[in-house]
Amino acid sequence: MARRVLGVFAVTATAALTTLALTGTAQAHNPNWSAGCDEGAKATKVSIDLTQYVASKKGKNTVKLTDGGKEVLKTEEFPESFHWKKNDFDATVKHEFTITVTSWDGYNKTDSKTVLPCVKGTPPTTTTTKPATTTTTPATTSPEVPSSSAEVPPSTTPAAPGGSAPEPPLAATGASPMWLLLSGVGLVGAGAGTLLFLRRRRSA
Repeated sequence: MARRVLGVFAVTATAALTTLALTGTAQAHNPNWSAGCDEGAKATKVSIDLTQYVASKKGKNTVKLTDGGKEVLKTEEFPESFHWKKNDFDATVKHEFTITVTSWDGYNKTDSKTVLPCVKGTPPTTTTTKPATTTTTPATTSPEVPSSSAEVPPSTTPAAPGGSAPEPPLAATGASPMWLLLSGVGLVGAGAGTLLFLRRRRSA
């Protein structure tokens, strides 16, 4: 009977010690962090303070911060503690920060915070640009100077029948055609007189 009592007591004590050890380890870690929008500073701020962690050669402690589940803002390994802050996030948009802390002893923590915008975005300024007016000056053209080698207009003389080109006119020699005619008549008369003279001489 006494052995049974001692056995039950030993099992209960072991379970209690194990629970206390796990609870003590969990309470030793202190994963504090904050996120909010500061309207006065016109910026969204995030602060991370991880303390009371244990450094060991058995594993590593890591921390990762994301925005919107996609953009990784920070990821780093740390020993016993980790401190980080950023005070210039865009305050005109909504942020969904998520922190994930992984420790080598199995104490892991994942937490998310949604930060709404506290500053109104400035609408983009639209500037209207007037179209540039361009004035075109007409080009001054100088009057055309007739060329010395102007083309001679083609002759309007009709072509001779048969397609042959007309003969050029005879060159003027200065002699009158009347004198040529008289000279020919004189020669003919002289010849005729000579023939008559010869015939009479033979008949005599």
